[in-house]
Amino acid sequence: MTLCADFAAARPAVAHAAALVALSLAALAGPRGPGQAPRVLAALGCLLALQCAAFSPDAAGALFALDGTARLWSGLFALAGLLFLAARGPLTARSAALLAGSLCGMSLLASADNLFALFLGLELMSLPVYLLLHGLRPDHRSLEGALKYFFAGALAAGLFLFGMAAYYTGTGSFALGPAPEASPAAALGVALMAAAALFKLGAFPFMFWLPDAYEAAEAELAAFMATAVKAAGALLLMRVLSLGAGRVESLAIPALAVLTMTFGNLLALRQRDLQRLLAWSSVAHAGYLVAAIWAWRRLGGTPAAAATVYLYLALYLASSGGAFLALKAAGVRRRDDLAGLGQRAPLAATTLVVLLLALGGVPPTGGFLAKFFVLWDLWRAGAPGLAAAVALNSLIGLGYYVGLVKALALDPAPETPRGPGSCPRWGLRAAVLACAAGVLLSGVMPGLRDGIEGLLR
Repeated sequence: MTLCADFAAARPAVAHAAALVALSLAALAGPRGPGQAPRVLAALGCLLALQCAAFSPDAAGALFALDGTARLWSGLFALAGLLFLAARGPLTARSAALLAGSLCGMSLLASADNLFALFLGLELMSLPVYLLLHGLRPDHRSLEGALKYFFAGALAAGLFLFGMAAYYTGTGSFALGPAPEASPAAALGVALMAAAALFKLGAFPFMFWLPDAYEAAEAELAAFMATAVKAAGALLLMRVLSLGAGRVESLAIPALAVLTMTFGNLLALRQRDLQRLLAWSSVAHAGYLVAAIWAWRRLGGTPAAAATVYLYLALYLASSGGAFLALKAAGVRRRDDLAGLGQRAPLAATTLVVLLLALGGVPPTGGFLAKFFVLWDLWRAGAPGLAAAVALNSLIGLGYYVGLVKALALDPAPETPRGPGSCPRWGLRAAVLACAAGVLLSGVMPGLRDGIEGLLR
């Protein structure tokens, strides 16, 4: 009965696992080039996972639990997978299987109700991404980025395992939830597991691998890593902090949030490669997320109180993922390439402007609402200093977001024409337009957070 209950509670992950098995069999059947069939099969797995998350009844077993929180997180991960598949175009069966495997791990993270299940989801999510990073663009740069990401991930996995062992030594339990008893071993275990989550989130000082990995990745994979993998890191941090972090949570987390957002914004100001700039921007947003997670804990740590974190991640999925894809759709890679883009490709330039302003938190985009609710939660949590740090860093971030908008809208076009821009596939164009429309529509829906809070109750 317990096995059946765990199976029912992990239905979104089972949907991705079914796609993984089918794609793995197709990959083993023989080497074939990229095609539409693997992409369609992976997309069907994502759609089935969405259906399971939306309509399956609540269930709970020894390792997994399906509730409102697991439904929303599983849905977010499936949407990130669909965004990747729409933008990427034809895929080999191997690449599609790796994507399905990573999404399966993310769904296990969403439903995990035990530290063993959490570690299983963490590794199943991470290992395929290392291979995709080099597999989608097999060159020396991607190999270097994949190796850096792999060793950082291996260190995070080791920290999590050591932390899990220390936590079990102090409490005698692997269950998620407040620790049965406080002890130094339990506190050490939570600190080590939180450090592993910060690695995945790309927070200071654990983000040394991130810029090289994002710069070397294909734009679609960089978007997936900056949104879905980062969301999984945020979920992992929330799960770990729910064990009770004590002084680690009250002192270290706010300091790390400020250092992360400041470090990311200051280094983003210096970048000329646009994909690397967005990588450092994602570090800054990791700082905002860490601050939002800390406020969630101070406000009770209940599922409903996490509505701001989920809203921020959902809107960040649209804005950051859309920005990576918009750069590819516009055919630009470096900051100098933006000059005259508004004349060469007006539609691509317009969508890129919308997405950059959303990342900067400029009204009336959804990015403004996301930042506003983070500031509101920090104020309610009694942390005006941390709220001021978020506001100040948002202003620093506008320095490079608005700078990019100015470059593509006002800078004169070069004397040597660069052409009208790339001619993107319909899927890539549709993905960028959907992201831009999403951040615009959400900006005029202030009740969106209340709706998410209702689903989480």
